[in-house]
Amino acid sequence: MLLTFIFDRISIKDIIKVAFIVTKFLFFCALFAFTSTTFALDVSTHEAPVTGTENVASHDLKGDAWWAKGFDDEHVLAEPDPLEPMNRAFFNFNRVLDGILLKPLAIGYDTVLPHPAKEGVTNFLDNLSSPLSMVNYTLQGEGEKTLETFARFLINTTFGIFGLVDVAKEIGIPSHPATFNQTLAKWGVETGPYLMVPFVGPSSFRGTYGMVADWYLNPLYYIAHNKHRQGNRYGQQVYLLYALYGLDVVNRRSKLIEALNDIERNSLDPYVTIRNIYFQKQAEMERDIRARKTI
Repeated sequence: MLLTFIFDRISIKDIIKVAFIVTKFLFFCALFAFTSTTFALDVSTHEAPVTGTENVASHDLKGDAWWAKGFDDEHVLAEPDPLEPMNRAFFNFNRVLDGILLKPLAIGYDTVLPHPAKEGVTNFLDNLSSPLSMVNYTLQGEGEKTLETFARFLINTTFGIFGLVDVAKEIGIPSHPATFNQTLAKWGVETGPYLMVPFVGPSSFRGTYGMVADWYLNPLYYIAHNKHRQGNRYGQQVYLLYALYGLDVVNRRSKLIEALNDIERNSLDPYVTIRNIYFQKQAEMERDIRARKTI
């Protein structure tokens, strides 16, 4: 019944559009894989000089702070950041924007909403991301993960009040979100140089391509933009989709209040610390992908 409900609201034109975009992205990503790998090989053949910033990074990561664990000087110096001047400018811009807008919203959200309500919001947003995860797991060739994610979406949507309650987790089907960044990593695309994206935050060449791809690969994007459906003739559901994206940003930021405050208080260079954390997370993701078996 759920599938009938969904497919009744997706036109043939939407399906063709999705197929065209997926094909275009596959070609685009193949081209990107070649250029990114070439760039990475070129960077790796030149030993990076030890600059003042890198000295700060190596000392900055020493200590008892939670974000200092698991780093060493070799890992820090290996991180490609040829666009550091531009990245630092965008980093400072994001810090100002965060301080005057996002952080106050996150603090208010975290203060006003009780824990069960925030957990329900997180579960609901996680459930909405399930169709995108299914697309990415399919592109990765992860059949088991695709079926698990579909089962989670079906169970939580029906028995979990549209995902507000994570019933699937209680019966042994945990959440495993997947992004196109992970898909590119599975295809062997290198992380590439570090990028601080305005209004978004830390990323990389691969991560930025992944974010753009996720936007267009998400089935919810086409459902919200389908004006042929009754109740969406004026495309008003697009604004609902944007509102949900905004809620997701505030919800995620509220979970990082203490962590980012800790970095601001204890890090000699917050920019370097956040960059190192980003690359550490990417390395962990790549190790997890290599450990999984494709079926």
